[in-house]
Amino acid sequence: MRRQAMLTSWLSVLALVGCGSAAPSQSSSCDLPEGCLGTDRSLGFCQCSAWKVVSDEIVPIKFVVTGVIGVPPGNQSGVTYGDFLDGTPPGKSQLGTRLRAVLVDGQGNRSVLSADVTTGALGQYGLSVVGSTTVAVAMVPGDGISVSSVRDVYPSSFDQVFVWVNPTMHVVKDAGGNRRAVWGWSGTCFWPPGTNGGSGCSGPNVFGYVLEELDGTQPSPSYREAFLQTLQPDELAAIRGYDRMASNPPPTVLDLASDPRFLHLGEVLLNEPVNVAPSTGWTPCASVASDADFPVFASTEFRLSASESVVIEQSWLTTTSACTPQTPGIAVGTSTPGCQAAATAYVDRMFGTLAFLPDGAAAACTTP
Repeated sequence: MRRQAMLTSWLSVLALVGCGSAAPSQSSSCDLPEGCLGTDRSLGFCQCSAWKVVSDEIVPIKFVVTGVIGVPPGNQSGVTYGDFLDGTPPGKSQLGTRLRAVLVDGQGNRSVLSADVTTGALGQYGLSVVGSTTVAVAMVPGDGISVSSVRDVYPSSFDQVFVWVNPTMHVVKDAGGNRRAVWGWSGTCFWPPGTNGGSGCSGPNVFGYVLEELDGTQPSPSYREAFLQTLQPDELAAIRGYDRMASNPPPTVLDLASDPRFLHLGEVLLNEPVNVAPSTGWTPCASVASDADFPVFASTEFRLSASESVVIEQSWLTTTSACTPQTPGIAVGTSTPGCQAAATAYVDRMFGTLAFLPDGAAAACTTP
């Protein structure tokens, strides 16, 4: 009798759990709470499975930096990202960045928002949800990019910064009090008229800018300049600031040793006919990407209201929950007699790209 009484007590508790209703039975319908659009009984009790959207706030985000690319010394050197198993140099890696949105209230309390992405056709770059709170904007599988040198030594002003120019992000709140970050893209591509049949963007649109384009010392094609004209001086400076190797003063080896964004690989040595490049293999995480494993390498705050703001944060890149090994391609060489040069190589974990800290070059090496 005692056992039967305990069972009856637990059943009574379960019967009281419902969609705002008083003790519906297993076979009865739910009384929907206000704003509930659908119910679910798969767990044995009534719960709301879909809520009405009560607010949709646009975050005024203009751009996201998705990569910084430089090249090692040597006029026959280069790097590749994406699928280049049969290319020169060979390699297979991801290129892009991983993001999350954090809601900050007037008291400074932070809430990491769950993440969602809009659906649609994709171009060279795509959006994907990684875990429950982060998204990746990255080059799609099967595509790739190759960057090579025609001089032995370049200043950092020739580095390229890759910028997603048509991002959108909304903070959506439902009647259940849940908020989520919904990422997508606008139809504004900044392409020349008639490009892509005039149909607008079919996915994230990413431009690669040389740093000299961003500071105005090198002209850009008119359609790429059109995007730059939408930015304020502080926004242009923020984009340039993503290139750590181009900072003034430049970083030292000790500076980068204490920066978790950069993974030390080894030395690049140019001394024809013997040229040395380190192995570029790396893995973003030990096994599976975790929402909690998100060291913040960069962040930008946007005001939503007088009392709330959204902070967009960036961390190490992976485009899937499974952190697969990455191998960016690298080749080192020169055709210049007497050219000797060295640099220290790193993985920029925020973008999956290689970064090079110069360490001297002979006078014989050619420069721009």
